Amino acid sequence: MKLAAALVSCALCVTSTAGGVLLSRPADVDYGPVLAQSASRYAVFDEDGEPTRWYAVGGPSETTGASPVTRIPADSDTAPQLPWTIDVTYSLDGPNLSAAEVAGTSGLVGVHITVRPSHASDNSANRTVPIIAFTIPSQVSDDVSASDGVSVSTQGGNSLVAAVGRSGSGLELSCYMNAKRFAMSPIALAVVPVDVLDGGAVQQPADNTNTAAGQLAATSSTLVDSLTDAGSGAHQQLIDQLKALRANEQQLAQTVTAEREAAHQRTFEAYMAAYVGSYTTHLSGSIGTSTQLPALVGTAGELSGDTPLAQAVIDLADAVNNVSAAHMHAGAVDALDEVIRHIQQQGTTGLVDDLTKEAAEEATKGSQQYSAGQKQLSAAMIPYSMKYTDVYTSKLSALTGGTSAGATAYAQQAIAQTNASDELKDSKAKVDAAMDALAAACEHTGKSQALRQILLRFSDQFASGDEAAGDSVDSDGSGADTLAGESQVLVHGLADVQSQSFYGRTKAAEAKRKAERARQQAQAAQREQSQDTQTSLVDDTMSMSASDVMSYANGLTSAIGGGSGNDAGSSADGDAAGTTADTAASQGAGQSAQSGTDASRNGSGVSSDSRTDADDDAAPILFGFGQGGTLLTHDYSVLIGETVVIGDAGRLIAQAIPQLGSDVPASALTTDTPAYLVVMSNQR
Repeated sequence: MKLAAALVSCALCVTSTAGGVLLSRPADVDYGPVLAQSASRYAVFDEDGEPTRWYAVGGPSETTGASPVTRIPADSDTAPQLPWTIDVTYSLDGPNLSAAEVAGTSGLVGVHITVRPSHASDNSANRTVPIIAFTIPSQVSDDVSASDGVSVSTQGGNSLVAAVGRSGSGLELSCYMNAKRFAMSPIALAVVPVDVLDGGAVQQPADNTNTAAGQLAATSSTLVDSLTDAGSGAHQQLIDQLKALRANEQQLAQTVTAEREAAHQRTFEAYMAAYVGSYTTHLSGSIGTSTQLPALVGTAGELSGDTPLAQAVIDLADAVNNVSAAHMHAGAVDALDEVIRHIQQQGTTGLVDDLTKEAAEEATKGSQQYSAGQKQLSAAMIPYSMKYTDVYTSKLSALTGGTSAGATAYAQQAIAQTNASDELKDSKAKVDAAMDALAAACEHTGKSQALRQILLRFSDQFASGDEAAGDSVDSDGSGADTLAGESQVLVHGLADVQSQSFYGRTKAAEAKRKAERARQQAQAAQREQSQDTQTSLVDDTMSMSASDVMSYANGLTSAIGGGSGNDAGSSADGDAAGTTADTAASQGAGQSAQSGTDASRNGSGVSSDSRTDADDDAAPILFGFGQGGTLLTHDYSVLIGETVVIGDAGRLIAQAIPQLGSDVPASALTTDTPAYLVVMSNQR
């Protein structure tokens, strides 16, 4: 064994006649000539404050007119050196915290940024000025205050914070806000040259694109074009179709949600009226001013069977599901926004893989969060019902003089007074919070459905990984193979005899059937899109069986010690009430998101062909490589992600330039004093 190890060690040190020393570090590339022709340089700094690579943009090509982009490893001996250092700290109600600690918190949040000349660089800091820009979402805080010399302006739904430093000295920036769930954009730092011959005096021209800062920002948005098929304008027809769908979903999000919210409110009030109406019939003797538990137990017994109260529970469950499902349209809008932005920034490169993965993630979030939301609603409804009964009993007692005799005649009047009472405010707020949680869950489910439908309807216009590499994957010209190919098992060129085994042939046949189903779904969706471009991307319906609703409602019976209450059974613990219904509803939402079609439902609320749907979404087992395939493929997703982030930072700087006015130098880009744009992560 020792001899073998020694032989291996010796072999690694042998100089190959064809390629030098094996496993030795390649000679470092001299990027000096590239940088000498580069007037603008870009990078994304990681959580440790270091770049992973630089993007250097040279002058336009004489033949193509395009500006070449060179990626330079940050650890290269000749990599660019930023002439400034930046330090970012955060505070919450006084003490300093890390970015990770302050993220998502509420209170008085401070952001403190210091930019100073880098001692490791040459005198570039004396010939450049730093510009800082970042945004705070309005929902986090709409009242941002900042130190002197800092611009705070409103840009859409954000507060834009920006400042310009001085050559050779830098800048210090502080801003504060009363934040709710604090979040902010990454910080964009632009470094632009200043004309020191004029003493630093500047006159900002009307056309900012001719300045170094404007050109730096404009070029940042084109970096991604060197990696993708974006920027050519070839996708405008697709974007227009997606925008039309988005406008339709936005309209549905408004109208359907408003209609169902009104219907839910009416049904909720009808349920509470049926609830206390039943309770009133079980009152006896002196009413008192608080809930009569014997009467409440009698009411719980009417939760099952053919009773008005049992029907009111079913109606309320349907109304809850319907108003929650209406928010699927908001999720569809979010999905369309995301796809449109992706295509505008990156073209369709990698879009199929990205949307497939995200659709599955959103479906899981929707299912899990809807289940949690129903448990939250169950936990909120019990104390609300108890509080409602207390207030109702007090109002009814005042109307009847404290006796149960003839109480039913005053029930509607007491209900009206109860509904108008401020005493229900706190407990009702918990019910509303649970409804908001259900709505948020359905937005995830709607986003998942929409992403899947977008993949189906527009698969013929999306470039798959194979297409991006120049390989055609369509067999019939429909484009449906782009999506169906995800389910195919490719056995060509297989070096493993397992593919010819019974198991291998079975899995290959199964994958072929799945591919055919996927192709048929894509073709059907494309026909639907061509026939009616305004068809919604989501199925905004959900269902819950009567037995599950009864189990859900029985939480009240258990909470007051009234026993099972009906044949459907109940939870022995009030906190666990509704588990069966929660599971059924969440499964129904998940199945709907997975299939993207109107699946038939059985009594439990789960698709009657749930196994088939699940199999369709399972990852296929691949036994080999396709013709011309390779085991290793180059993943451009990280580079694309970086260039998109840099482009977003460039837009921030472009928005900040008019706000900062003449403080921004008017010098043009020059290779003698290059400009920099770096993005600082705030996720440390």
